[in-house]
Amino acid sequence: MDDPRHREAEALVANQGSRQRTEYVVASMLAAKQANDMEKMIRQAVRDELKSLRLSFQEMPREKTDDKVQLADLPDSLIHALDEI
Repeated sequence: MDDPRHREAEALVANQGSRQRTEYVVASMLAAKQANDMEKMIRQAVRDELKSLRLSFQEMPREKTDDKVQLADLPDSLIHALDEI
């Protein structure tokens, strides 16, 4: 077997007693189906909720920016940090 998942599955089945193997395989298959069904139901519920939402987008007001920043306006720590580079 080249697929690591197959090797892992074979090891899990081999670890079961000979009489419990069939029950283990059946329980695993049913659990996988149940998990898949649950995921489908949750995805559908989320889709339905998202469809019912009414979102309104509001543009945030832009802050005024001063294009003429003076060196004196910068904190000393920033100016010294630039010197160290």
